[in-house]
Amino acid sequence: MKISNILLATLSAGIFFTGCTKMQEKAVHEIEKVDSELRPLAALLKQNLEPVPDLKIVEDVRWANQGWSAKESEWFWHVPQGTIIMPYEWFISLEQPSKDGKGLFIEPAYMARYGFIPSAKNDSNNPDGLPIGFVKEESFFDPINNITMPVAGLSCAACHTGQINYNGKGLLIDGGAAMINVTLFQDKVTVTLAETLLSTTKFDRFAKRVLKDAYSEGSKKELKAKMKAFAKRSSAYSSAMILKNLNVVKEGFGRVDALTRIGNVVFGAGINTENLRPISAPVSYPPIWSVPWFDWAQYNGSIRQPMVRNVGEALGVQAIVNLVDKDRLFTSSIPVDNLKNIEDLLAGDEPFTGLQAPKWPEDILGSLDKDKIKHGKKLYKKHCASCHLPPMGSKEIMKAKHWEKPNKFGKSYLITHNIPLEEIGTDGAEVTDFYNRRAHTDGLGLGTMNANDGLRVVTEAVAQRWYKDNNIPQDQWAKWDGFRENKVLRPLAYRARPLNGIWSTPPFLHNGSVPNLYELLSPFTERSKEFYTGSKEFDPIFVGYQTTPFKGGFLMDTTLQGNGNSGHIFDDLPKGDGVIGPKLSKKERWALVEYLKSL
Repeated sequence: MKISNILLATLSAGIFFTGCTKMQEKAVHEIEKVDSELRPLAALLKQNLEPVPDLKIVEDVRWANQGWSAKESEWFWHVPQGTIIMPYEWFISLEQPSKDGKGLFIEPAYMARYGFIPSAKNDSNNPDGLPIGFVKEESFFDPINNITMPVAGLSCAACHTGQINYNGKGLLIDGGAAMINVTLFQDKVTVTLAETLLSTTKFDRFAKRVLKDAYSEGSKKELKAKMKAFAKRSSAYSSAMILKNLNVVKEGFGRVDALTRIGNVVFGAGINTENLRPISAPVSYPPIWSVPWFDWAQYNGSIRQPMVRNVGEALGVQAIVNLVDKDRLFTSSIPVDNLKNIEDLLAGDEPFTGLQAPKWPEDILGSLDKDKIKHGKKLYKKHCASCHLPPMGSKEIMKAKHWEKPNKFGKSYLITHNIPLEEIGTDGAEVTDFYNRRAHTDGLGLGTMNANDGLRVVTEAVAQRWYKDNNIPQDQWAKWDGFRENKVLRPLAYRARPLNGIWSTPPFLHNGSVPNLYELLSPFTERSKEFYTGSKEFDPIFVGYQTTPFKGGFLMDTTLQGNGNSGHIFDDLPKGDGVIGPKLSKKERWALVEYLKSL
């Protein structure tokens, strides 16, 4: 089967295109004149597009010592999870958009401008030196056309690997919060594809790189037809989002509206575009160390089972599932064995023996003040531990009262606390969006479902279809599922996770609306209403990234719905409605900040 056929199928599911840019009217006219089929793309190209910031690569970078070997980290960075950006040879052959620079799109210095972290070439899993989180999947499986092909895709490491820089030195953090702008990256991929289609000379250079010895006028013409089909289908999904005015809140650097995107891919693009919902509740990429041992995952504490969580994540990053063909229903592009292996590596054999939180690097960021830490520890126990639990690694955290009774599989997990929205008072967009979401399941015959039920049913069906197709004995399914039942809730609450490594994950709160730890411990009136994100340059005093304006940076406006920075407030006001503790003196705030650095 021709590549163009898989593209028609996969792109109808909204594959990795939300692109829109402002091109010259002449260029737009040329698209319309050359081929009416590309008019949806032309409509997108009339939109405004942010500039790409000139973010530089820091050369002097070391890994945080987090319990993984270099081999394990490198595997995590580039292991496929069944997602697709486009055919692999296309991706590595694209040039940068003309107004951004010259050279190939995948050049490390250019990809770093979107926040992606460079990764060295490796013949086994990264032959072209793509950044951390990008993969070459040689045998990507298309569940709709039942074929395989090599594609470029994303792994979970793209969003869950962090880096902080300070005075020319960097610390790479596995499982940390990425500072990437995925939306801008997607948009620019759209731009350069459009330019490649429009420009005879640019397309000729592209075709020679893709086709190599097979290059001819005939093969070049066939390649262009495939690219047109790609652009047409992908832009149709993006057009639907724009025409329905669903791109409500910009995500920017370090954030993504994860739960909405999963639902839009599965139920919107995969079943019925009437199921599409607004991008209106971006959240920061959360750290993932220790999470395999928590009772519930996600910011809203909604997902119980690791396999459900990880299948859902892959679908949100544009893995493909067949929801149409009854004979191949719930077959997917997801290599479920890779998801299990990722989870096992994160978890370790015993509680908290897998990926560790990073420790404050005193040789890079400066020494810690032991006296302040001692004071801060007392304040943490008094004001923080009731929600965030005793410090990880302490004897207290391992006491039975903090752990569930063993489940039917004999496994016990750490009890985390979900704090009701009316108590914590933080921006409620994420939890209310998920609580209110419904989906029409059309051909699946499941009627209209709540988002949590739909996610539970589809992800479990995807995993179990893979188990059956790959001859996994049914008595082994519980092990693959992480020894936990499949429960997905929709609480109007946010989960308070343990704070190990919290210092390395700014900005703070679930939506990244507070730039540093000091402001997080301050009264609401002392918090920044606006600040810029995108820089990885660290501030070790206030504990956050630099937030001053720069070209191409993302302006975080906390007055917008979904971006609110209220809640989690320490102030001399009645408790509740966001006030969780008394006003802290500046001395107390600095002591708590110092203690949080030490976790």
